[in-house]
Amino acid sequence: MTTEEKIRLTASTDKDLKIISYLCQDAIFSKEEILFDKEKKLFIATFSRYCWEKEENNINKKNESRFRVVSGLQIKNVNSINYKNLNTKDLFLNLLAITNKKNKIFLHFSESIEIMLNYEKMSVLIEDIDVPWPTKLKPKHDI
Repeated sequence: MTTEEKIRLTASTDKDLKIISYLCQDAIFSKEEILFDKEKKLFIATFSRYCWEKEENNINKKNESRFRVVSGLQIKNVNSINYKNLNTKDLFLNLLAITNKKNKIFLHFSESIEIMLNYEKMSVLIEDIDVPWPTKLKPKHDI
């Protein structure tokens, strides 16, 4: 994968954040790689992101190539952070969605785990920080 194919997006509106949420769905976070710097008002996390944007290339093809990539998430202007149900013994968290409501960004994970970030002004960045690697597994959701 070339540098041009790496994802680097910013969000300053709800519409922007929905795109980032779509790209980050089913990302796997390590609890050890989540950081909040209160002094700098900065939230940072790295994670393994499933490359949903590559799924369009797989439509009508027998050889479905699937990929994951290490990505980073940065949220600026964070005044405080709250955790819900994070006391799990699991080391890894599966991200379901990122939402925004009344100057609060929510990271929704499986097992009803949430991270709530209270912010002044929305400033979100997602960036792929490595090259994608092939995976045989595609996230699946039973409804």
